[in-house]
Amino acid sequence: MLYYALVLAVCAYVGYVLIWTHHGHQLHAPAAGNVGLKVKGQATLEVDGETFVYDANDLVTYEPSGFFIATSLSQTLQARGTCPGTDSSEACEDDAGVCVAGKFSPSGLMTGECVATSDGVKRCLVDGWCPGEPEDDISRELKNIGEFTVFVRMTVEFPGIVGGDGQTLSWSNLNGTTPTMGWNLFTLDDLLASGGITVGDIAEKGYDGRLDINFDCNLDLGVEKCAPETPFELHRVDSPLNTLSKGYNVRWISARNVGEPADRDGVTFYKHGANKDVRLLVKGYGPRIRLSINGNGRRFDVLTLSTTLGAGVAFLGIASLIVNGFMLYASSDKKRYEEWLFSEYQDDVGSAGSYGAVK
Repeated sequence: MLYYALVLAVCAYVGYVLIWTHHGHQLHAPAAGNVGLKVKGQATLEVDGETFVYDANDLVTYEPSGFFIATSLSQTLQARGTCPGTDSSEACEDDAGVCVAGKFSPSGLMTGECVATSDGVKRCLVDGWCPGEPEDDISRELKNIGEFTVFVRMTVEFPGIVGGDGQTLSWSNLNGTTPTMGWNLFTLDDLLASGGITVGDIAEKGYDGRLDINFDCNLDLGVEKCAPETPFELHRVDSPLNTLSKGYNVRWISARNVGEPADRDGVTFYKHGANKDVRLLVKGYGPRIRLSINGNGRRFDVLTLSTTLGAGVAFLGIASLIVNGFMLYASSDKKRYEEWLFSEYQDDVGSAGSYGAVK
């Protein structure tokens, strides 16, 4: 009874666990995909009572299989000139020691002077873009960022699994040429919600995340039945704690007509002809999201099934081992079992060539 109970358990394990649950009758191939992205939308920013309209070209930066979109901005209008440095390392008491002429600092090239500033702290005078970027950013949150749409163009292949034409089986979510919400088109709110966050949660300091797109495709049903698991899984990569790696931000130079910075004490602007060399330094905080394709495709394979069944047959040897151990060390019939197990079998050949009694 013990032996056949173990045999039944092994058969159940092979049939249910190895074949049904872990698909031991199918050849598995990891999903390998390419991702293309396109972000669109309109947002507004309130600055000193004025409303400025921004689009994706102003706010989005692309990278391989990912993108960054600004949710809040800190802007500094600058021109080339000389001004006090804004970094903490540029604080000084006199001209000597800290402010070394010709030495580069975080804000520019030091002139060698130590000058007083309006905040009561003396700082090294530098030659560079003025005024310098403040250490404490004053960022303003953009409106309507959550409604920006992200078009995700995915093509996924399963190397090692081929179709009837001999080509590697592949899947795509292009759905013709029509962007379809929830299929290949998502709002930023949708993507962030898959990680349990909102735009408001990360607007001030930004967010660095990875969006996992998981596949588990039974290709025996046809590649057209294949689809990623939804909703996607967004995982935070940066630290949510108050550490150096918290949040995410990107700097860029605005190309629009930004005017000229107003004159201020301690700042001298250079001119090229009648005009100043001007730029608008923009520091954007927001989510950086990279897409990662994971999972596998599977299809019936005779060799794989044979290997799984062979492993099951090998497990049957364990049943015999357990029964022998039980009978020899835990059974009241140990003596009789030993006599049966180790009894001698001897063949006596009769004169007619037939077998005689067996002991």
